[in-house]
Amino acid sequence: MEITGQELKSKIQGGETIMVAWTAQWCGPCKIYKPTFGKVSESANIPMYIMDVEQDGDYAVELGIRAVPTTKLFSNGVEMFSKPGMLSEGELKSIINNVING
Repeated sequence: MEITGQELKSKIQGGETIMVAWTAQWCGPCKIYKPTFGKVSESANIPMYIMDVEQDGDYAVELGIRAVPTTKLFSNGVEMFSKPGMLSEGELKSIINNVING
């Protein structure tokens, strides 16, 4: 599911546990990664969003996005995970489980 910078900021400040993948339309690896991220989001027990860095580049920079794709997980207003590059389905599930289960 796509999200805007304003919506994302509200969710982070509200303390929601969410995972976000920053992508760009011109990014080849992002085109490969988005279906994997989307598949995991269908069964994940947290909301997962995709944000295009070109839609809100200033907020992406504020959050330290320097490469795409980059995946981050936030919980209670704190960044709990951040990694540039593509992640596998198993890696995404493991990250979510590790944060949810402590």
